[in-house]
Amino acid sequence: MGKVAKTLLILNGVAPSSELLSWRCEEANLVVAVDGGWFPLREAQLLPNALIGDFDSVGQIDIIRSQFPEVNLECLDDPNKTDFEKAIAWLEQNDESEDLVVLGGLGKRTDHLLTNLLVSMKIKSKIKVTFDDDHEWIGRVTPSCPLTVSGRKDATLSIIPLCDCLGVNSIGLNWELEDEHFSPSSQHSQSNFCVSDEVTVSCTQGVLFVIIPKG
Repeated sequence: MGKVAKTLLILNGVAPSSELLSWRCEEANLVVAVDGGWFPLREAQLLPNALIGDFDSVGQIDIIRSQFPEVNLECLDDPNKTDFEKAIAWLEQNDESEDLVVLGGLGKRTDHLLTNLLVSMKIKSKIKVTFDDDHEWIGRVTPSCPLTVSGRKDATLSIIPLCDCLGVNSIGLNWELEDEHFSPSSQHSQSNFCVSDEVTVSCTQGVLFVIIPKG
């Protein structure tokens, strides 16, 4: 099988370092900046394939259009949706990638973080969804998209449900999970840790988030 196409989405949250941003751009087939996500790209002297949003943060869109005609500009003006929701709707219409990496979606404001995680629960189950920044990494687990983490032996790992999740299993953790039932009001797995260089987390129902701090 060929390599799965990867899409990189940059939101207007905590800006990633130029090193992380450059690496993620290099491995992506499509790079999309959402409104103020434009700024860290320009600071790193990088350009997205598309710049989308209502442009309330980026401003001076006519200057961007004239200076960077190669960037596809899409105005998405819907006050009832967050920038992330608008971006996901746009991707569903314009992108067939099944591997989505989100930068600028963590930290800064807790309400934005929680909203971003809730929005990501609605993304098609078959799509691999990863949130990344310089301090933390979050991967989504669905029944049709189990998560494999490589090269993180001895790293702390937590598994958090935001809904009822059945058939939760793991391979490669210190406290293994076998056909567990996770829910926000009962069980989750906080501060477990990887005992293998390859860890797998899966479920048969629901959506889980695997969180690994960096450093």
